[in-house]
Amino acid sequence: MLGLFLIGLCGGLFTAGIGLLLGILLEPLVQQFLYEKAVTRYLIMADPHFTAEIRPGITAFCGLAVYCAFSEQKGDPEIIQKDIVQHALDLFYFSPSDGPQVELLCRLALEHQQQLNGDLLAESLLARLKDIAAATKTAQVLKELVIRYSPKELWRLESLLQILAPGMERGNENAPWQILGVSPEASVQEIKKTFRRLALQFHPDSLASLNEAQRKKAEESFIRIRQAYREVLSQRLGDES
Repeated sequence: MLGLFLIGLCGGLFTAGIGLLLGILLEPLVQQFLYEKAVTRYLIMADPHFTAEIRPGITAFCGLAVYCAFSEQKGDPEIIQKDIVQHALDLFYFSPSDGPQVELLCRLALEHQQQLNGDLLAESLLARLKDIAAATKTAQVLKELVIRYSPKELWRLESLLQILAPGMERGNENAPWQILGVSPEASVQEIKKTFRRLALQFHPDSLASLNEAQRKKAEESFIRIRQAYREVLSQRLGDES
């Protein structure tokens, strides 16, 4: 009897140990699943009770960037996504090591692109940003992304700008600073930093996986960006001299 009791006890402890181990191993997966589910719900419904953001406003920004820049994309989706991620890191003061977290937000937005509601996301983003200046800067970045990747879809952005930054000057989509994606007030350092980032994105190594037609489009885009860079930098240096 004692032997059977010990065997049963050992079996019970073993089963409990396995259950505990599985629970420990599965908990991160369950937490990740719940987080992605909450993010997806927010992207679709702009749920005001969503509190799982890594930084207030960044989820709505990624959703709006995907909503606008991928509506009639010009270029490789991977390059567009990398550009959105980099802008998000800069806007919300993240370090490059936080890139994977922001990439996840973009991926989820892309997976549910057809379900995104731009107006709701714009209203939610405005509510989560600290002030009008932050909203205007964010709106400017969104417009620069659209001009760069989906210029024919600027109409899609106009109503969102009325919500997010109604006082923002619309400007000329063919202006060099718009093409480059910097503010007219940008410093020389910021202009050079932006161009270096774009140059890395359009480097031959980054385009190696594209087909011939995609590479040609990317090369044409970079020629346009390089010319804009020269014009913007020349103008800024002239202003400072």
